[in-house]
Amino acid sequence: MNITEVLVQPQAIAWLPWAVQYFFYIGSAYAAAILFLIALLCESHTSHRLRAALVLTLAIGAIVGPLALTGDLHQPGRAWHFYPYLSSWSWMSLGAIFLPIFSALAVATAWLYLRSDLINLANQSGKVLPLLSKLSLGQWQTSRKLMVSVAVTTVLSGLSIALYTGAEIAVLKSRELWHQPASPLLWFVTAFIGAVGFALVIWLLIPSKTKMLTMGDTRLLKQTTMMSGLLALLLLPIWASNSTILSLYESPEWLKHIAVLASLLNLSVVLSLLVFRGVTIHYLRVLSLSVMALITAWSVRWVTLMEVQTIARYDVGPYPYELPLGSNGLLGIVGMFGLWIALALLGTELIQPKRETASSAATQH
Repeated sequence: MNITEVLVQPQAIAWLPWAVQYFFYIGSAYAAAILFLIALLCESHTSHRLRAALVLTLAIGAIVGPLALTGDLHQPGRAWHFYPYLSSWSWMSLGAIFLPIFSALAVATAWLYLRSDLINLANQSGKVLPLLSKLSLGQWQTSRKLMVSVAVTTVLSGLSIALYTGAEIAVLKSRELWHQPASPLLWFVTAFIGAVGFALVIWLLIPSKTKMLTMGDTRLLKQTTMMSGLLALLLLPIWASNSTILSLYESPEWLKHIAVLASLLNLSVVLSLLVFRGVTIHYLRVLSLSVMALITAWSVRWVTLMEVQTIARYDVGPYPYELPLGSNGLLGIVGMFGLWIALALLGTELIQPKRETASSAATQH
């Protein structure tokens, strides 16, 4: 009798860290679209500062996310191949249609809402800000009906992004931890934690003379973080149980991953309770919550997308993954966040503190 050992050749991972970046930023964008619509419908209870932070989170995420996606395609020029070779059966091909529509609607929503701030820049000192006021394309006021209609359309488009990004992973039968309903649901609910984190960063960057949030602001942010965190805590063990190749609860390494994710989710919920106890906000606490929320949302995507690929499918492995320092790894992660911060700094300059009340009132006409 002969014994033949079957060895699997080392293979490159299917999804690069660029994919984590894409799902992270685009998830924050469609979640921010939903939160912005809620804040807009409850305009009398929410502040212009928070709505501006949410709409900028929407627009910036819809810009940065697709750029990260082109990095995952290895060559940005490959993106155009989706259009001459459309495949109705491919979620990735459908996403090539859904994504530019959502990005355009996201930018249009932000532009419409911030037009009153752009108009007010004409009265500012200097040369740059008055020049930026011309981006308003006229002095006409954005009607509430138009604003709500565009926001609703953007939310519907955002839901198509949530559907296709979840489905393009969940349809892969080669990975049981992906091929299940719990995986896209986990990404969807944690997207709201990321949206809150990004919105709080922008909220801190917006010039303002007050440290106050309205009761509607604190209620929206606190309940969003709590509901998202608690739902994710329920989905996490369900997601981890759907693996027959490797029992995650019997693997010390995966027990550590699950424990870290559960701890991050719990900390996000607890911090939201501490930070939003009243309307007076301490900037350091807000910053700590925003950092924790962003780390939580990013870690969920990293573990469920990248670490899952280290599980051997045909032999005992192991297949450890080391994050490279170049553009396909750490440099790409830092660079995309740097781009997000740069766009956030630019966007928040459009909102002047002394015009905050006037801007909020203008959208009610």
